[in-house]
Amino acid sequence: MKREEKLLIEICRAYLDECDISSFGEIDWKELFRIAKHHNLLGICHCVLNKSKYKELIPQGFLNSVKDKFFDYVYIYECQQNCLEEVKSILTASQTPHILFKGAVLRNLYPVPESRAMGDIDLLIDRKDRDKVKTLLIKAGFICTEQNGPVYNYRKNNVLLEVHTRILSEFGDGAFDNAFENALFDGYTGILNSDYHLAYLIAHTAHHFKFYGAGIRHVLDLAVIQKKQQIDIIRVMNLLENIKLDKFAGVILSVCSEWFNIGTKFVDDTQRTQQYLCGCGAFGSLQENIGAIAARKEMESDSNISPFKVKLKLAFPPYKKLKNINYIRFIDGRPWLTPYAWCYRILYNLKNRKNFMNKALNEIDDKNTQELATQELAYFEEIGLL
Repeated sequence: MKREEKLLIEICRAYLDECDISSFGEIDWKELFRIAKHHNLLGICHCVLNKSKYKELIPQGFLNSVKDKFFDYVYIYECQQNCLEEVKSILTASQTPHILFKGAVLRNLYPVPESRAMGDIDLLIDRKDRDKVKTLLIKAGFICTEQNGPVYNYRKNNVLLEVHTRILSEFGDGAFDNAFENALFDGYTGILNSDYHLAYLIAHTAHHFKFYGAGIRHVLDLAVIQKKQQIDIIRVMNLLENIKLDKFAGVILSVCSEWFNIGTKFVDDTQRTQQYLCGCGAFGSLQENIGAIAARKEMESDSNISPFKVKLKLAFPPYKKLKNINYIRFIDGRPWLTPYAWCYRILYNLKNRKNFMNKALNEIDDKNTQELATQELAYFEEIGLL
């Protein structure tokens, strides 16, 4: 683990404990900024370092940059909060039950809510209310930008609202489908109970692992909810055992315990997982070999797959994978739309992810890719993701 990664984790620990850090050592501040940016932790860096007794040892340019980013977060926070209050008011007036989860709830558990960056607002409704909610939101000035199966995206004043009718579909039918039975309501607005929410957050982290990576912020979320709410860890593990994620949960919760001294430590050796988390970034943006990830995904079902077949399946994935891709979830339950989804996916990637796709396709042919994919496959099996 790099010195800068270790310091970033120490900063997060000091943030949670609302104390100062012990020292800095020899730090490349530009590298720390780069890593913190990819892990969505610049706001937290500002909160800790701006009041540190070692502040005079920090380059002023670094302090100014994280301060600017923090105030960006404050502005975004205010916009999102205003949007959320408006949506809650609309749904309450129409007597529509809705549940807040992920960042919309977690940020209020953080010592400084504005420091917890959030790209969108996540909201769960009953499927029978989807058309009703769409009509209400459009009437209120929201624009429905995407209709992806169980997730409809809406925008207003540059705020993204994701309205879900399911909160997770990656780990089999029925996983977390009983969210309304595990929510606490104040009027028509609910939040998931703490055990259920923690189990969901661990499953969501596993989802990120299986796609392009999870980061330090995912573990920080697990630490915050355990620190601020009463948790029945046995119930959490039982919930995850039902979807075969209890082994993974033991690993990720052990990292949380080691980094932040919060929660239960289930396993002793978490070095590989710590390295993986630090090397990914919040959304996998630090991943160096995207092709290896694509190859690993295909090797899950065929360990001897060739680079050519990996490219072919990357371009034309089967229905069972297509239905879990965010921007084409409209295919879920409609396998006959698979050819249309392939075309849509190619056009979408050419428009929005051309460089990403080119990088992945080129890396698949690299001689090291197959080896890296094989190593990652073994690692995922070891931590219970396969």
